[in-house]
Amino acid sequence: MEFSIQDLFNKGGGFMWPLLILSVITVLIVLERLIFYTLRKYRLSQVIEQLEKGTTSENSANPLTRVGRTFAEDAHLGEKHCLNVTEREASRVIHQHERGLRILALIAAISPLIGLLGTVWGMVIAFSKIAKLGESVTPADFADGIWTGLLTTVAGLLVAIPAMSMAKIFEARVDKLVHDLNELTSHLRERFFSGNSGN
Repeated sequence: MEFSIQDLFNKGGGFMWPLLILSVITVLIVLERLIFYTLRKYRLSQVIEQLEKGTTSENSANPLTRVGRTFAEDAHLGEKHCLNVTEREASRVIHQHERGLRILALIAAISPLIGLLGTVWGMVIAFSKIAKLGESVTPADFADGIWTGLLTTVAGLLVAIPAMSMAKIFEARVDKLVHDLNELTSHLRERFFSGNSGN
């Protein structure tokens, strides 16, 4: 017996609709984040070299370049001021890179629960039929409800697994950015304020 995706979707009942919506949101967020990160590829060593040579672009999408330029441009105002301004810029950069990740994590958490709710509902339907039919019940009479429930569980996991996987991959990218920002700041402090007490 073969079924199309549409047949399985319809068989899953009303709980398939929120899972479909969550799957669409997941795809949109993942595509947007992939494009965002692709346009902001960088190498820390190259950024440091460009900052030292003064060859960075003012409109660069590179997050390290933005933070590095902020540091270099305000270095004459003293170390404390410079670090405060740089920290604010780094915070904005990190926030931009984290956008959408909490939603992915939320989808990964609630999708299996929606699937489980569908399973429980399917079991309720199945046992309701058993109660109505009494002794004349056959496996085919309640198999329909169980099948509906299991389909929602499968759908919930199919949404949750990619959402969780991509959220973890993107979080690793953000963690690397934070590490590189710390290393860049440390390098610039050494360059501009080494041997100075700071202001």
